[in-house]
Amino acid sequence: MPASEKRKVLFVGDDQFLCDWYLKNLNENGYQAEGATLKEMEMALSEFPADLVLMDLPHEADSHHFIAQVLRIRPATPVVLSVEPERFHFASKAIRSGAAEILPKIVEPHLMLIILHRVLEEDRLLRENKELRDSIKLYGACQRITTQLKREGVRGATLDALLIKAVPHAAFYLDCPSLDAGLQPEGLVGLNEVEAKMFLEELIPSIELRFNLTEAYRIAFDEHDGTFSRLREHGYVEALFIPLRDHERLWVLFILLRQNQDPPWTAKVVEEVNFIKQHAALAWHHVTLYENAKELAMLDDLTGLYNVRYLHQAIGRELIHYQKTGTPFAVLFLDIDYLKRVNDLHGHQVGSQLLIEVARMIRRCVRDNDVVVRYGGDEFNIVLKATPLSVAERVADRIRTTIARHSFLSREGLNVQITVCIGVASCPIHAQSEEELIFLSDRAMYRGKNSTRNLVITANPEDLTGLKVATP
Repeated sequence: MPASEKRKVLFVGDDQFLCDWYLKNLNENGYQAEGATLKEMEMALSEFPADLVLMDLPHEADSHHFIAQVLRIRPATPVVLSVEPERFHFASKAIRSGAAEILPKIVEPHLMLIILHRVLEEDRLLRENKELRDSIKLYGACQRITTQLKREGVRGATLDALLIKAVPHAAFYLDCPSLDAGLQPEGLVGLNEVEAKMFLEELIPSIELRFNLTEAYRIAFDEHDGTFSRLREHGYVEALFIPLRDHERLWVLFILLRQNQDPPWTAKVVEEVNFIKQHAALAWHHVTLYENAKELAMLDDLTGLYNVRYLHQAIGRELIHYQKTGTPFAVLFLDIDYLKRVNDLHGHQVGSQLLIEVARMIRRCVRDNDVVVRYGGDEFNIVLKATPLSVAERVADRIRTTIARHSFLSREGLNVQITVCIGVASCPIHAQSEEELIFLSDRAMYRGKNSTRNLVITANPEDLTGLKVATP
């Protein structure tokens, strides 16, 4: 077969043995194959008109980065990844990133040829049928949306799909708990933040009038209507709005802006945009279920408070907030005094009921956005958000006195009196790491336990001297 008629395959990878093996088998079986290292990939893609790219990546490599690099230079070229069998869990991420197929490494030559032939034939058929290709691309984009496990992933994948399908001149989206919450344009494409806010001011009245719509809708900027004067001054003639919502609330509103020279938004385009929207709404629902399931995994079965796994996340978030804004916060460590006496006298079931009541008392003493955690046994943590040390000490003392004055298990006819010790550690005064804040508040609490009990003790940073703190 003349070289000009052979299907061209570019092998990309740093494993020279594997490269030689693939090139030998491909060239001996009717393909024209060449090899390149990962560093040489961009140049090789520019110089060699590959019909297919076969890629071998090291364990630590980001498949999304390399696949995107190929598709940027040769958008219509199928990418096949060569993967060890023990890394097949990595396949779903690669497929979501745009890979056409996964090839086990090292594969039997006959099977490798069958797989590559099938990928190339599918690509040829798609090239011959543009409508089918467009439909498959649409389904592929929707598949990428529905496989997201985070809200930001759904937003980003949906915006990407809308940009490909509607080809607007500019776009952004709004997170929409309500229109009164000071909306901030996000995901800006083709315009800057100042422009987005300026255009949003003109669009808000129209959005409010159509707030309950569930399908995508268009608004033309009539040149005789001064409502959209700034949008028209910047060359925009129409907006397409895509609401992502359920029956009760609007979650996200995508806004696309078109200029005269941009492709028109035909009825077919709007229909396909709505198809994308339906998959995005389904993905959002799945993310909500997933987050609810994750939250359940972060809850203590007995008290309904968060468990220690959530504590680390909560402190981590506050540390990030402190680093960005300088806002202080505090961590309290609480332990019930002499709970063993209650268990020994009344039994562990009564002791468990006491823990439930203590959890309720703590929850009532703090704000709704503060985080209350059952650390384990009779120990609790409270993360007081945006709280300086002096206020944290007062909150801790309020918890202590409230519990000391309360008669527990009164419904059971027992009227048990208990006290607690609470350690207080503050960021940034005492520490600026999750492990140290937990350690210092715990150590302060134990100083109270070793004294008269029924105390609030503030952390002493000197407790950290010479100690290597590990995450509990």
